[in-house]
Amino acid sequence: MKSLFVTLLILGGAFAAYDYYLARPWERVIFEKGPRPAAAAKAVIPDHVVEDDGPAAVTAAASATAKATKPADNWQPTIPKIQNDEFVAPTIQSAESITKNWTMIPKQAFPRSVILKKDVEVKMSVGASTLRAGATAQALSADNGVITISPTATSTARGNVAVMDTDFPDQIHVSYEKWKVARIEQSRQAWIAGKTKNTTPGKDNSTLANGVGVSFGAEGKPVQNPDGSYNILLAVISSGKVSDVDPKKVVHWSAPETRTVDGKPTWVIDVRYEAKTIFGLMEVDSHAHIRDGSYVRWVYDSGEPLP
Repeated sequence: MKSLFVTLLILGGAFAAYDYYLARPWERVIFEKGPRPAAAAKAVIPDHVVEDDGPAAVTAAASATAKATKPADNWQPTIPKIQNDEFVAPTIQSAESITKNWTMIPKQAFPRSVILKKDVEVKMSVGASTLRAGATAQALSADNGVITISPTATSTARGNVAVMDTDFPDQIHVSYEKWKVARIEQSRQAWIAGKTKNTTPGKDNSTLANGVGVSFGAEGKPVQNPDGSYNILLAVISSGKVSDVDPKKVVHWSAPETRTVDGKPTWVIDVRYEAKTIFGLMEVDSHAHIRDGSYVRWVYDSGEPLP
C-alpha cells in the first residue's frame, strides 16, 4: 500500500512538472492557461500553373496620360551658320549670252583665222572661187551672225559665212573657260582687297601713289593729273571697288564731260583700257560717273558695271 502511494506521488509530480514546463500554455491542465496565438494565414496555392505574361497592357487612357506628362522633345539638328563675310563668286554669263547668240561680236575680235565647216564662195574683181569645208580662212569682221572672210590676210577676195559654219564659236569657248577662271580669281582678289583696305573712294587718299589726294575744280569737276589719270578713279581702283582696270594698261583717259545720268548732272570720264576678254586681250571702253564730289559708278558701253 505504501509503495502504491509513493508511485502515485511520483507520477503526480512528473505530470505537474510536464504541465508547468512542457505543455503549451493554452493546453495546461493544472496551472493557469495562456492565450492561444492567432491562426496564420493559409497560403492559397493555385490549382493550375500561372505564366508570366510580362507587364500589364497599357490602356489608351493611361497612354494619353503618359504622353501628357512626358516632357516635349524639342531637339533640333544643329545647322552650321554660313558666314556672311565669305567670298561669293560672281555670276558670269555664258558666251552665247554675252554675244547675243553670236549676233553681236565686237570688231576687236578680228582678224583671226577660222576653219570652215562648209563650202564658201568668195568673189573678187576677176571672178569667183570656192573655199572648201576644212579650209582655213581669215575672218575679217562679223555682223548679225555672219562673218566676212578672205582666203588670206592679203587677198582682196571676200565671202560670207554664218558664224556657226566656222570654228569661231569653238575658239571662243576655249578662251572663255580660261577667261572665266581668271575673272573669278580677279573678283576674289578684289574682295580680299576690299576686306583689308579702309579706303573710301573720294575720301581716303592714303593709297594713292602720287600722294596728291582727290580734288575737284569748279562745279565739282574732277581734277586731271598730268599723265591723264584722275585721283578719284585711282582711289576707286586701289580700294578694290573696280578690279578690271589696271592704271598701267589704260590707253586713254578722256576729259570730264557733263551729262545727264539718272536725271541728274553728272561728270562722265571715258576710260579705254586693255583687258582680258573672251575674245582675248583687247581694248575696252568704259565710263566713270562722278557726281557731287563723289564716285557713283563705272560701267561698260552696255551699262553693265565693271567688276
